[in-house]
Amino acid sequence: MGNSRSRVGRSFCSQFLPEEQAEIDQLFDALSSDKNSPNVSSKSFSLKALQNHVGEALPPEMVTRLYDGMRRVDLTGKAKGPSENVSQEQFTASMSHLLKGNSEEKSLMIMKMISATEGPVKAREVQKFTEDLVGSVVHVLSHRQELRGWTGKEAPGPNPRVQVLAAQLLSDMKLQGDNRCFLFSICPSMAVYTHTGYNDHYMYLNHGQQTIPNGLGMGGQHNYFGLWVDVDFGKGHSRAKPTCTTYNSPQLSAQENFQFDKMEVWAVGDPSEEQLAKGNKSILDADPEAQALLEISGHSRHSEGLREVPDDE
Repeated sequence: MGNSRSRVGRSFCSQFLPEEQAEIDQLFDALSSDKNSPNVSSKSFSLKALQNHVGEALPPEMVTRLYDGMRRVDLTGKAKGPSENVSQEQFTASMSHLLKGNSEEKSLMIMKMISATEGPVKAREVQKFTEDLVGSVVHVLSHRQELRGWTGKEAPGPNPRVQVLAAQLLSDMKLQGDNRCFLFSICPSMAVYTHTGYNDHYMYLNHGQQTIPNGLGMGGQHNYFGLWVDVDFGKGHSRAKPTCTTYNSPQLSAQENFQFDKMEVWAVGDPSEEQLAKGNKSILDADPEAQALLEISGHSRHSEGLREVPDDE
């Protein structure tokens, strides 16, 4: 047993089982033979064909998102933008990633459904996609006559209950930066560079992705940050010529690309109650797991008798 290779060619290995792949191929044949798309090649299908096939089972905005996400799949790595229509390779890869893929493959497809660019995705784009996704669930349940609790005639415009639920789902999402962020320099001169209002590219943070940069960036855009710290914390760049659009800062380093000698990370503000509680403990009690490991390995703690007297005593 194992994954079957679809008939889409050598560039992609489908994760579907043979019987599942047969159904995917049949669905593509039905979409690509849509009579309402006479100018479309038999090896691809149009948005109109997908809309005709789906009908009222999904809301139009989610059908369009799904179609655009599939058009943006680039199996060759050479595409300069989305294809005109969806090919069999794109369709099979999209379905394989969405239905059978791991978390990274699914997230990459969702990113293609959220944004038309390969760069950073804005929080408002994620929020709008979440609202569309929640709205789609409501739509599907209504279509199946399985919706309970959200009945009644709706007022025109966005469904407020959908917006509230989407906001709740995003409540734990950590936004990166705001207009309080700034860049500064100490040498050769001291200066502080605050936001200009030109854009909201305050801060970018990414880790563990293959298609977009991994690291911390402030201001500017991909590959041209006002300040960039690579994910390995060993190198970075400051490519702001003549100035960074977000902070109006100049190039902050002598050379555009630089290596780190030292890095300091500071936190500003009052310590949390948890940090304060830890601060009152003896260093000997700070890591009980390490203490247990020492005892299991047969090592004694020679500093046990040197415990400091607590302040309240």
